[in-house]
Amino acid sequence: MANLKIQRTDEYFNLIRDYKIYVDGKPVCVINNGKTKEIGIAAGRHTVTAKIDWCSSPDIVLDLPENETIELNVGSFHTSKWLMPFVAGLFLLDLVLTITVHIDYIELIALPLFFRLMYYLTFGRKKYLTLSLNHDIALQGEYSSREYGLHT
Repeated sequence: MANLKIQRTDEYFNLIRDYKIYVDGKPVCVINNGKTKEIGIAAGRHTVTAKIDWCSSPDIVLDLPENETIELNVGSFHTSKWLMPFVAGLFLLDLVLTITVHIDYIELIALPLFFRLMYYLTFGRKKYLTLSLNHDIALQGEYSSREYGLHT
């Protein structure tokens, strides 16, 4: 038996939405914001995916050795941490500039950010979440992609 430890990042973007973790296409657990889950699965090759609503992460194929624990991180797409606060700030700036100096073009700056979000909700829906080997552990040299057969 091998263990899969999955840590979800603490983020504002999907704060109240749970991620579902699938191993070989079957749901194995649900992870809340900022939480960690550890699940026992049979040793061998497995495909791991994280899903939220209609969006998901790319599949990761792992070769899990017997009696070992592999740690994965799951979170939103890479720019989600700054996207919402930045867009909110732009709209606040737009409101202030519209009232004070009657400049009404800030929305044009926010359009590319809006289209980026729309990409992740439509065409890029299978890249909305990121699922990766725990970088802290990998940097310590305890795990390597080659050693555990990490395939993306």
